Amino acid sequence: MRVSTSVMTNLATNSMGNAYNNYASILAKIASNKNFTKVSENVVDATRVLKLNDQLAKLNEYQSNITHATNEMNLAYDTLANVTEQLSAINSLIVEAANVTTTPDSAKAIAEEIKQRVATISDEMNTKYMDNYIFSGTYIYEQPYVTNDAGEIIYQGSSDAAGERNLTISEDTTFTYNFTGEAIFGKQDGVNDFFSQMRDLNNLLNADSLDYDAIREKLSVLDSATRGITIANGQISAKVSKLESTQEINNDTITSLTEKKVDLEEVDITKAATELASAQTALQASYQIGTAILGSVSLLDYL
Repeated sequence: MRVSTSVMTNLATNSMGNAYNNYASILAKIASNKNFTKVSENVVDATRVLKLNDQLAKLNEYQSNITHATNEMNLAYDTLANVTEQLSAINSLIVEAANVTTTPDSAKAIAEEIKQRVATISDEMNTKYMDNYIFSGTYIYEQPYVTNDAGEIIYQGSSDAAGERNLTISEDTTFTYNFTGEAIFGKQDGVNDFFSQMRDLNNLLNADSLDYDAIREKLSVLDSATRGITIANGQISAKVSKLESTQEINNDTITSLTEKKVDLEEVDITKAATELASAQTALQASYQIGTAILGSVSLLDYL
């Protein structure tokens, strides 16, 4: 009798304790809106959530890289558009200067205007995005175009061959998003270098005797520079389009992974409310049964 009474008492006590713990657990989940707050509470789902968090963190980093690259390339596009306007104006000035009716005095005035516009182009090519010079290649903290003591505009960014800057925009995908000044205007002191050719033009226009044919030949320099900018802007447009499509794909993946995380981590309130009602009913029943059992036991049962 003593053994059976003890067993019944323990069963009643355990039943009430389990019912209460189940009720309290569901109540805590609803209050926190979390299915679990520690890995030990649900090892399988908690591990999945941790993996999803790692994936989401990477994707958010990719999206940040895409935003950075897109903003810089859009700025580069707008900057090169400004440079194109200056090149167009210089082109008109060269055509004017190459006319045989142009006098040396008029040519000198044209030379001064061209010099100012070339300086403006140099300033445009020194544009920064945040703290980075966008046309310096990998030398992002180095101003790409400077004027030396001789009054020459020289390029001091990285060479085009070693000037690529890359960002990761998706899993195992890196993306080159910059253009060097050298790629657009040619190598410094090379025959295709825009700024050195503009120095030669300045000398031609300031000469006492004008060489109209030599002046006219400088139009090809403008054509070359304009062609380089057109190519660069075409590449920028294609790259930005690629970034936008990748960003959209990443967004879809983020949405999908976030939904999976929510399903694993957050409480389904409707389902939890139903479970809470059931747990409350079970708790009340266990209290009623337990009270009846414990109330029927006396001290004599243990003597």
